[in-house]
Amino acid sequence: MFLNQDRIGATVSQSRYVIGHQQPDTDTVCSALAYARLKQKQEIDAVPARAGELNPETQFVLERWNAESPPLLNDATDEQLILVDHNEYSQTVAGARNANIVEIVDHHRIGDVETSNPILFRNEPVGSTATILTQLFADADETISAQTAGLLLSGLLSDTVVLRSPTTTERDRVVAKQLADTAGVDYEKYGKELLRHKSKIGEKTPREMILSDFKEFEFGPAEVGIGQIETVEPDVVLDQQDAVLAAMDDVATERDYAVFLLLVTDLLEEDSTALVAGTETATVETGLDTSFSNQEAFLPGVMSRKKQVVPPLEDAFN
Repeated sequence: MFLNQDRIGATVSQSRYVIGHQQPDTDTVCSALAYARLKQKQEIDAVPARAGELNPETQFVLERWNAESPPLLNDATDEQLILVDHNEYSQTVAGARNANIVEIVDHHRIGDVETSNPILFRNEPVGSTATILTQLFADADETISAQTAGLLLSGLLSDTVVLRSPTTTERDRVVAKQLADTAGVDYEKYGKELLRHKSKIGEKTPREMILSDFKEFEFGPAEVGIGQIETVEPDVVLDQQDAVLAAMDDVATERDYAVFLLLVTDLLEEDSTALVAGTETATVETGLDTSFSNQEAFLPGVMSRKKQVVPPLEDAFN
């Protein structure tokens, strides 16, 4: 159920909850907000929701565009769900396996979510879910407000690292300019603001850091966790590497992961340092064509978990 019942109203059982993945990032939260707004324009009872706590960048975005945070959904059992920015059960809100999933909009690999009936499944190889949603507004001939454009632009710039990620497509660049015009901002200048907030690690414990942007995958018989810390100050993480690795070891043991891989991504240098825990380090070395020394490896030019890490690891484990 929702923690904040006051914002749900009396028609909760009829609502469709638009929700992103666990450990929500800016694209997943802003996509939930924007798509719920589109559904409401189409007179569909849709409510945005989130499956976890907000990170500092997303908090900044919501304050910047004067938007309320979607309420937290603790358990989706027996609810109607529209999934955005993911389509794997390991990443869904609790109870999703016992919910009625009625729609999916995503830009990641096709996962394992199954439905009893045909649904609208929009999946495209672009840099963000926000890019797809901008097209869905156009397809529905619905106007995007300046506030909604700001939210969508935030999700797009965040997921593509201000159009610098290898996942960025020409469509993302075109849409970013369109959304920036509607929102009334310079997307490059605004993107630099996002990078500063994305980099905020604050007073997080090592465990909080490694799980702040985290996804779980099933690669054949193996359960694999992959976290990512995107920062302009990677030394803040790497200087406490022993504590970070200890936290990774604990999580891998608790959750029975074959591997816990953490990418510490330097947003300025556009590369990553990988830290690894678990029993299948050799498989990760094969998949990423690297070698680990003291559980650490340098990955030049690697910025995207989705495009540069998940596919080769999936191949290596299968």
